Amino acid sequence: MELYDENIARLIRCSLVGELSEKERLDLEVWRNESEEHDLLFKKIQKEVRASVEGPVFCTLDDEKAWREFKVSVRARKRRVLIRKVLRYAAVLVLPLVVAAVFLFLEEGKQTPVGSGPATTITPGGARAVLISSDGKIHELDEGLERRVIEVEKGVMVKDGGGKIVYDSLAGLDREVTLAMNTLKIPRGGEFKLTLADGTNVYLNSASELKYPVRFGGKERRVYLSGEAYFEVAKDAECPFYVVTEEVQIRVYGTEFNVNTHHAEKVQTVLVNGKIGIKKQNAVEEIMMKPGELASFDRKEGTIGVTGVDVRQYVVWKDGYFAFENETLEQILETLSLWYDVDVFFQSDSAKGLLFTGFMKRYDDISEILSAITDVVGVSFTINGKTIIVSK
Repeated sequence: MELYDENIARLIRCSLVGELSEKERLDLEVWRNESEEHDLLFKKIQKEVRASVEGPVFCTLDDEKAWREFKVSVRARKRRVLIRKVLRYAAVLVLPLVVAAVFLFLEEGKQTPVGSGPATTITPGGARAVLISSDGKIHELDEGLERRVIEVEKGVMVKDGGGKIVYDSLAGLDREVTLAMNTLKIPRGGEFKLTLADGTNVYLNSASELKYPVRFGGKERRVYLSGEAYFEVAKDAECPFYVVTEEVQIRVYGTEFNVNTHHAEKVQTVLVNGKIGIKKQNAVEEIMMKPGELASFDRKEGTIGVTGVDVRQYVVWKDGYFAFENETLEQILETLSLWYDVDVFFQSDSAKGLLFTGFMKRYDDISEILSAITDVVGVSFTINGKTIIVSK
């Protein structure tokens, strides 16, 4: 019998939270008695979970540092009953991680297949992009390439290396070069950082594109975004910064914020700090936003609504994490498809609306994420080449 077994993992979890039926208790007892290795594994998991309960992380669950301590923490909306016992709460959050870690350690690197189908390697995204000059010349950018200096326009040198490109201030350029527009395209499975000539930092997520001048001239700074990007805008009271998407325009007053146009039904803007104003294209009046607010433009209704949110779940992608808060399986798989460069097929439409909450690393193997989702919402995933098939 293989050491790892999904049913056994479930029985161990239920045992630790006191939810075993008599039959399940006997099944677990039989498994433990099959070998000394099985019994050792059970005791090790039990010890690790109890150590986690007694540790400081459970005393500071609302703290950001504690939040990041978890490899995966999941819950389903259908289980909205409060878990009263600390051990029970700890087991729900920690056990998937502990079980996975201990099994992995004891099996010396064996992996549990998510589903059947031809073997394939689905890797997380990385720093890769394409830089297009105003004359159409293409420059391939990749973290694996040596650091270099690229001449993107006449006299315009850009430093490339370490997953980012940096434009110099270029104060002495003539007007013709100043007005030259460059485009940075990020493919599926990519990400990249850009420092504009004014010192503004832009973090671009997968399947995104930013068009911008090599140097800002005149009385405003204006860039054009499709996809998702996090902005750290350099302050300049005399020269406001604008982010323009197909549907909305954002006026920036020196701040940090995230814009996401990937969703089919909405455009989301989250303000981390500072102040911004947002409006529909061709509208006159701006809606002013405060830190901790989300502005959502409804593509169907043509309206903008503003609500207070925990901004972390919207911006932690730039720090290497996924954060899903009661999101539908369809939304989650859309996000994963962009980062892992895979296609997704749902065999049942009813699975699309299932809700999941989780926090995990973007650079983890995708099978770990899919296994965590399976454990909560009960769907099955089959990987066939570069396609993930979801069945219920």
